Amino acid sequence: MANRVSYSEEIKATPEQVWAVLTDVTRMPEWAFTEGRYPYPVEGRYGSEQREGPGTLWVGVSADGQTATQKITLWEPPYKLTYELQQMENASLQMAQTNMFELEPSNAGTRVVWTVDWKLIGGWSLNAILIRLTGNGVFEEMIAGSLENLKRVVEGEAKTREARPSEAGKLKRKA
Repeated sequence: MANRVSYSEEIKATPEQVWAVLTDVTRMPEWAFTEGRYPYPVEGRYGSEQREGPGTLWVGVSADGQTATQKITLWEPPYKLTYELQQMENASLQMAQTNMFELEPSNAGTRVVWTVDWKLIGGWSLNAILIRLTGNGVFEEMIAGSLENLKRVVEGEAKTREARPSEAGKLKRKA
């Protein structure tokens, strides 16, 4: 039986702006799993020639050398993304995991809902024991912190774009 954790965060940016950061695997270390007991990624890279859409492979490499390969199963820009954990190498635990992101336009900008279905399928390391003892607690901490980081990154970029005059605006002022 799988466990389910779901969190949401309001981000002051358009769904397109959130989608651009969320779906760029090379930017994963800026926001994903950076706090708590979960190994955080120091590198995100593509594991396939394909860069978007179902079938694309993403690889996250953690600071302790673990790699996690995820396969995108749903890609509906800029509103829905789902990927499944395919393989963990050098990991002290193994799990089946599906991550689902829904981006919904809101009055504040975009409401991001991140849902994780997970089940341990092997491993008795300290991390595995903590997950077995705390259940969803580790994932709740991971998702909440990651969504806060995603908000910080996306809103920071949105503010930078707003503060920067457009090229068209520059030309109009000169004329």
